Amino acid sequence: MNGLIKTASLLFSRSPLWQPTLLGLKPAKSIRPVWSRTTQLSFSCSFSTQTQSNIARFRPVAFYSIVPLSQDRVRELQSEIHSRLKQIDVVGRIYLAPEQGIGGINCQMAVPLSQLETVKSFFQGIREFTQTGPIAFTEGIQDTTTPSFRNLRVVTKRNLVATKVGLQTKDLEMQPDYLDPAVWHEQLADKGNQAFVLDMRNHYEYDIGHFEHAVKMDVDTFRDGMEVMDSLLKEKPKNEEIYMYCTGGIRCSVAGSYLLKKGYSKVKMLKGGVSAYGNYVSKGKNKTSLFRGMNFTFDGRRGERITDDVLSHCFHCNAPCDRLSNCSNTLCHLLFTQCDACQAKMDKTCSTKCKETIEGKIEWTDEYNYHNQIRPTAQKKAVAVAVAV
Repeated sequence: MNGLIKTASLLFSRSPLWQPTLLGLKPAKSIRPVWSRTTQLSFSCSFSTQTQSNIARFRPVAFYSIVPLSQDRVRELQSEIHSRLKQIDVVGRIYLAPEQGIGGINCQMAVPLSQLETVKSFFQGIREFTQTGPIAFTEGIQDTTTPSFRNLRVVTKRNLVATKVGLQTKDLEMQPDYLDPAVWHEQLADKGNQAFVLDMRNHYEYDIGHFEHAVKMDVDTFRDGMEVMDSLLKEKPKNEEIYMYCTGGIRCSVAGSYLLKKGYSKVKMLKGGVSAYGNYVSKGKNKTSLFRGMNFTFDGRRGERITDDVLSHCFHCNAPCDRLSNCSNTLCHLLFTQCDACQAKMDKTCSTKCKETIEGKIEWTDEYNYHNQIRPTAQKKAVAVAVAV
């Protein structure tokens, strides 16, 4: 009995970032918040006090700007942005970083439709973010009835995106060619499989959706991807065209600049990322998308559908499935694809062990490992298949 009590206690005290999402609780102070990491994996929006409606009331909006900011200015902006957005009921996740690292702002929000222009005007009015021209906002393909984030968090970091090569804002002055979605589509359609296209996203993002002929980096984080990119390009001529894309663009702005400094002269990136391309395809008549499947998003939507293609499979039974969810055992919290039937059978867990943990039958003793939360081990995959059978 003591073991079961201890397990229940662990479920409420050792759970990382996602515990407030799934259980409505705050993480224990003794646990280092997982939101200090670059990759955010799980945001669920269950608002018990909010009236549900079929009327769309929020729009996902994102932008980034890599600009030099002093430490003092970062703190000023943190307070200013949080105060203003709180007043108009905007929720989301906003990162600010000083110029000693990769500095600037990376912003993802759920904005009430009535406040769209107010939000855009507010950010356009911050002089640092418009140094190279007006902010290019990227909007979600579909509006939502509830916000795609649970709350508003304006966080300061050392880097907007983490790399192993120690880049600073001043190192990113050279930028790749930004191709708007129409030009990107035209060039890739013309070149077909002759184009060298790098998907700068993580493995789970690629698995549920990607551009035709794109190279999968098969990494857990962007930090790992820079090394893989170096390896892939090692034998390529410096004057060969390199196309790259990510969700919203910031990862390619960093990686593309890095390649230019290394002497690669024809680096091209998709402006606004897959999110912008999805909007282009959805609004264009008779346009056949070169991106297939789902575009993964780091918010409560978990993704937005670009085409009806389902490229991945259920973790358990291997049925076609591209719905990513986290294991309901918050001490495991594996990010995986799970069909409706297996979700019901497994109580939204990834394994019998996790199911028995949340049922209080066994005690969870595994150590926390971030990579294990986003990439199933071979042993766990084998067990999952056996359970489905």
